[in-house]
Amino acid sequence: LEHAIIGYQGPTLLLVRASSKNNNSDDNAVVTFGAYTASKWEKNKRDFFGTSDCFLFQLAPTLCVMKSLPKMGTRGGHYMYFNNGMSTNIHSGNPSKKDDLAKGLGFGGTVRHPRLFVDIHLEECRVSSQDTSFEEGHLGLPPSTNNGDCDPFSSSSGFASSTTSTLHIDSLEVYAVGDEDTLREGFEAQYQHRDIADAALRNARTVDKAAFLGDLRNGVVESKAFAHRGQVDGRAHGSLKGEEDRKANGL
Repeated sequence: LEHAIIGYQGPTLLLVRASSKNNNSDDNAVVTFGAYTASKWEKNKRDFFGTSDCFLFQLAPTLCVMKSLPKMGTRGGHYMYFNNGMSTNIHSGNPSKKDDLAKGLGFGGTVRHPRLFVDIHLEECRVSSQDTSFEEGHLGLPPSTNNGDCDPFSSSSGFASSTTSTLHIDSLEVYAVGDEDTLREGFEAQYQHRDIADAALRNARTVDKAAFLGDLRNGVVESKAFAHRGQVDGRAHGSLKGEEDRKANGL
């Protein structure tokens, strides 16, 4: 997913086909929904990004469109989210501090519970009926009390409270959207981004290899290996090697 969206500079359309996790064979257990955005995707962000030029929609079993809402002070403005699971937590060095941010792609909601969320493994998605960044409207399987009715372009869906459901992803597609010039410029930017990323990766591998060979020539790797083996042997006998020598010398 990251390879498909990162670096592309034009608008994109996310389309998800999902089904109920209870494997119900009923046709109504399958739902098709997605999101459109005119903003480029950014990876490994710890917050939302993008502009209000986006919306959520559902195609089946009901047709609904949930337009973005303007940001009001600190309320709203949570349009796009993408965390690829690579830790950038300032507390990452402390195992007692856990990063509980959602790992995947999302729209709306919060960084822990986006309104439309696709997990990083592309296996499950979570959808909710309301948040502060998009109009109210049901995403996912319709509640039994709603009878599948939905005004496609109305933000008033009659939900007294937010409903959330988790679905199994059957298929997921991302489309580049725009005219010929927009698509060409978007893909050219993505190709350039990939070239830069590949060059950085090759450089990192070269540096790592050079550092390893340098340590090998200087005996650092060998000394560390023997030190580790000595510790393992010592633990196997109930104590680290060297303790008996220190005891014999009265230390």
